[in-house]
Amino acid sequence: MRVQGELTLPGEELAVIEEFMPGDGTYEFNGTIRAAVIGKIFYDMLNRKSNVLGIKKNLFQNLKKAKYVIGIVNVTKEDVALISVLGIEEKSIQPPISAYLHISQISNKKLNSIIDAIRVGDIIKAKPLSYSFPLPLTVKLKDLGVIYAKCSRCGAVLFKQDENNLKCYRCGNIEQRKIGSYMVRRSGNQNY
Repeated sequence: MRVQGELTLPGEELAVIEEFMPGDGTYEFNGTIRAAVIGKIFYDMLNRKSNVLGIKKNLFQNLKKAKYVIGIVNVTKEDVALISVLGIEEKSIQPPISAYLHISQISNKKLNSIIDAIRVGDIIKAKPLSYSFPLPLTVKLKDLGVIYAKCSRCGAVLFKQDENNLKCYRCGNIEQRKIGSYMVRRSGNQNY
């Protein structure tokens, strides 16, 4: 019998059939209980079952409870942006989750182009719409949107000028974004 909570890989031996029955994430082969998925070992002593709590299962549970996710914009196309989700609320995740943001999920106002609201390299705060992969996101709510951006001309950090615009104090460039609640102000403090 292995240690409770230990990480296991598929095919690794967990117990023998005389001690436990196969449970979630396990299977029996020639009298031996083996892991079927990558995850943490959990022995149910009451029901005498050997289980493996898969990493993806925990990720799904965290996503379903999440109020928001944090991601970086990798690619923008005409009507969609591809996002790498790096965190679920305040917890970072590895590896990142693939996600996308459709232009219709940015604002209730009509946008001519997705780059009127977000650009490559922006860090966004978004809400998952469902839990299929790639993960569909929305930033329509007031506190969701871009929380960190850099100037497309000189690369300096952009600061919030008003509700829709960011300003670069190095080169004076003004850029439009769908701004979230944590955008950095000129003083260097976060805007809550």
